[in-house]
Amino acid sequence: MSIPSTNVPASSRSPSPGAHLRLGVVLDSLHVPGWIEFLVDQLTNCNSIDLFLIVLNHDAKETLETERGPFLFRYWTAVDRWVRRSATNAIRVRNWHLILTSRSIPVVVLQASKPKTLSDSDIAPIKAANLELLLCLGRDVPSPELLACASLSTWSVQDSGSGGILGQFWDMYEGNRVTLHGPQITEQQQNRTRVVYRSCIATNFLSLALNQNDAYWEIADVLVKQLADAEQLRTVAQLLATSDQSQEPISRTLSNTRMASFLVKWTLRTLRAELMKLLFREQWSIAIQSKVAVPQMSSDREFRIMRPPRDRFYADPFIIERNGRNYLFFEDYRFSSRKGLISCCEVDSEGNYTQPRVVLECDYHLSYPFLFTWQGEIYMIPETRDNRTIEMYRATDFPCSWVHEAVLMSDVAAVDTTLLHHRDRWWMFTAGVLDEDAPDKTWRLCLFFGDSPFGPWTAHPKNPIVSSVRHARPAGSMYFDNGQLIRPAQDCSRGYGYAVQLHRVEVLSETDYQESLLATVTPNWIPGSKGVHTFNQNADLRVIDVMFSIPRFGFNLFPAAQRSKTCNALAFEAAKSSR
Repeated sequence: MSIPSTNVPASSRSPSPGAHLRLGVVLDSLHVPGWIEFLVDQLTNCNSIDLFLIVLNHDAKETLETERGPFLFRYWTAVDRWVRRSATNAIRVRNWHLILTSRSIPVVVLQASKPKTLSDSDIAPIKAANLELLLCLGRDVPSPELLACASLSTWSVQDSGSGGILGQFWDMYEGNRVTLHGPQITEQQQNRTRVVYRSCIATNFLSLALNQNDAYWEIADVLVKQLADAEQLRTVAQLLATSDQSQEPISRTLSNTRMASFLVKWTLRTLRAELMKLLFREQWSIAIQSKVAVPQMSSDREFRIMRPPRDRFYADPFIIERNGRNYLFFEDYRFSSRKGLISCCEVDSEGNYTQPRVVLECDYHLSYPFLFTWQGEIYMIPETRDNRTIEMYRATDFPCSWVHEAVLMSDVAAVDTTLLHHRDRWWMFTAGVLDEDAPDKTWRLCLFFGDSPFGPWTAHPKNPIVSSVRHARPAGSMYFDNGQLIRPAQDCSRGYGYAVQLHRVEVLSETDYQESLLATVTPNWIPGSKGVHTFNQNADLRVIDVMFSIPRFGFNLFPAAQRSKTCNALAFEAAKSSR
């Protein structure tokens, strides 16, 4: 089946302010991975873009990067892709011929199979389109002739690997917990090159396919956001005057012997992970510290550990004072039903607590019970991601009775929604709301603002305001400390719920957002703990959740840690200037 070429009329006029971005997307073939299909679909639906599709070889199926390299590498990646096929939509190749017939996208079909071998007849229809920007999504580096077809610049997505070995493989090989060798977006303008974005995700040491999947969904999200702002692109292109060279491809080679050594380590790692899943499960507990005795963060003061029964975990603690009494709300997750409820107990100034009781239950999972007061009422915004909503509840008989008050957003997979009332404005911080057609992206933080906690909510122009696995997802209520606004954030660079970073908010406005790392709360502060991912406090108490691995079948490898009632080793790492 062939796709007819579309003749694109030329235009000699320069783009006027607010004019659509004339964007050309260059593909090696119409056999494209899912992330490219998703990206082009999003760009097609963008009101600020006039899209032109340039296909270099419309009948040839692109050779996958993983079809090259040593035999053991090719075999391992093929098995990995097959095993993970249901969870790797971003890299699964599909034929786009039939899809294009239902879309009104101008298509220019060229005879060359590589951008380095373009003839004058190939270049002519591209020049006729009078494009401002080219986006090259093939493997090869664009030729100078192709670069000259864009009046602003040319963007491309490049992998830092070489010789058929994907860059993210070397992250697994080297043990990098956060991607160092993932795909990146580069911009070329005349003789200058700059990196627009480098992928930054947590490395999965068991699957290269899952790493690729996450990285390319991330790249697709960034491209949609960047390309949708035509005026910003034009401004940056005009001001670009310095070179920020892209990451050089990795020059090392991978032999079958070297791959065999890696496979031995990978097999042992996989067996250990599966054995740990079989014998242990994660259980979150809550640590409570009195701020009356310890007004400042301290590394040598005791915490009272609130341990759940073996059939559940307690996480996401939030503390609120009412009529001189402190109440602790938290996620009460039952392993049997695989669903979270919101429970509450009263806590005194010494950290002693009453028997927890369920105060809110729905047909879907609840967690992260963010609390705030407004006009004399107490409100809760629990995470209701499974219902694809952001919901608000109001206390009718505090703390036990709550009524559904409003739906702040619908059809969103939002997580850990956190509100802030600051300078006569309400600010909503939430993760996971971008690009609902793609898989979960909780490493991006979005910001919205409004005149009241009920909205309407306006998206911040710089969304996502944070794109990092280290500090995007909210980890508790924001607070002021010595006049500084602090935002707790989850650090998932070593796995979900590894640590909490405390960030100082430098700029918060309707047009800008900036923050800087102040400190990190690590999981080293209690024997046997593996993670911490929520940090909250009020005038009297500080509450943090902590994760243990508990045995599924009754035996205990960490009896001392599991019997411990208090802990005196809270570890705070000061922010390094280099981070």
